[in-house]
This record gives sequence, structure tokens and C-alpha cells, in this order.
Amino acid sequence: MAEKKIPFRLKGHEKFVLRDGWLNKGLQAVDNNERIFLEDNAPDELGVGNNMVKSIRYWLKAFKLIHEKPGKGAYLTSFADAILEYDRYFENDFTLWILHSNLVRNIEEATTWYMFFNRCDAEEFNREEIKDIIVSEIIKYVKHSNFSKLSVKNDIDVLLNMYCKEKGADYDPEDKNVCPLSELGLIFKKNDIYVRRQPDIRKLSEWVILYELLNIFKDNKSISIDTISQGERSIGNMYNLSRVTINEYLDKLENMDFIRVIRTAGLDVVMKETDMTAEKAIDEYYKNHQMR
Repeated sequence: MAEKKIPFRLKGHEKFVLRDGWLNKGLQAVDNNERIFLEDNAPDELGVGNNMVKSIRYWLKAFKLIHEKPGKGAYLTSFADAILEYDRYFENDFTLWILHSNLVRNIEEATTWYMFFNRCDAEEFNREEIKDIIVSEIIKYVKHSNFSKLSVKNDIDVLLNMYCKEKGADYDPEDKNVCPLSELGLIFKKNDIYVRRQPDIRKLSEWVILYELLNIFKDNKSISIDTISQGERSIGNMYNLSRVTINEYLDKLENMDFIRVIRTAGLDVVMKETDMTAEKAIDEYYKNHQMR
């Protein structure tokens, strides 16, 4: 019996970094016509070239804003619906953080992003070093090495340009080629070295952490703080957060009655105290924090 093929994807972006305005453009196009990406006039409708259309389509899938049915078209996810209703111009930091979360948890469509934020412990690195680490992790995951190492390099170039846009003397804040995710402050460049850093917590709402906790909980009533702080799909890894900072967020959420934190006799556990789902947390945030 043949071994089941493990799905993964490299270089779906056509070497284009996500640009400011693309997701808004793509969501509105799909909302108006679910078959937009199947039609020859898509470049005219979106106002970009053929390869950019492919890139926009890819990013919509990678960020889990659309799901597709072969031959039928693309359909908006509940998160995409919420964005169109509450934050269609992507002005709220909360929206950017949930996009980041969806991307780095999407191992099938954004394999390099998943490996970088979940399986790479390097705090400082150059492009070649991170490429070697990512290639090694993909080999472990797919159980073969029959994939393009150049595609991994291209992915890493796009990833670093997405999260670390240098603001030199010629930086233009109106530049639409700058990726919105660079505002999250997760990576910065020092000469030829890239460094992970903890983001500005003033821009990271406790509702984002609640969303992640609800994803981790699923059907469980309790999870360890170790699970939250370290390892694959942990909040610590995906958001570059220290255990101290995570505990501060847990205390805030406990005061909001969403969770209960138990720190006795070496038992560091978080208990779920709400029936809210991760999807519902998104809706509740937007309803209570609408942009004015």
C-alpha cells in the first residue's frame, strides 16, 4: 500500500510579497463574483497582471480568507465576512494579528511560514542559515527531499520582506508595496542578520491571545502553560512572546472571566471558563471595538 502523500506548498505567491490593499481588493472581488479567479477577465477586474492575480488568490487561501470548490469558485470564510463588515480596509491591529495566526498555522498552504514560526528556534540568523533550517524541517515533515530548495529560498525571501521592511532614508509611509504584516514588529534586520523580537504589547490585544487559547483548547477544558508558551502552534512561538508576558496576558483574561489560571504545587494550568469558540471571539472583538 502506497504511503499517503503529505500536502505541502512552496512558492504559491509567484514571488510577490503581500501588498497593502491586495486582501481588500481580493475579498471584494470574491464577494461580488465567486468565480472571479476562474475567469479570463480577472486581471481587468482586479487591476493587476496575471501573475499578481495568482498571488492574490494564493494569499487569500493562505490567510484562510477563502475556501475553494474545484470548478465552482471561491467562497468567503467567516473571518473574511467579519473583515468586510467591520474592518474592510485592514486598519485594526487585531485583524493583522489574526491574519498572521491563520498564515503561520496553515501548514498545507504556507509550509515555510509554518516551519519558521513553529519549528525554528533560531533567534538570530542570516538568510542561508534559516533556509537550511527550514529545508531540514520540511524534509522531516514530508518524509522526503524531493522538492525545490530554490522554492524554499524564494519563500524565505518573501517571508522576511513581509515581516521586516527596512525603513531607510527613502522610506515612504504611503508605499503600497510594504506588507501590512511588517507593522507587527516580529522581525528586524541588523546588518545582514535578522533578529526575532517580542512585539509591542500595546498593539497586541488580549483578545488575540484569547483567540489562540480557544484554538488550543478545542474540546479540552484545561491546558498547561508549557503548551501555551513553547512548542509547535504555541503562542510563545507564533508571537515571539516570553513566558512572563504570556502570564501577564493570562492574568488579564482571568480578570475578564474567560479562563482560570492555577499555579499551585508546580501545577501551571489554564482552565477554560467560557463556551465561546475562536470564531465567536473574533465577532465579539469586532462588535465591541469598532473603528470610529
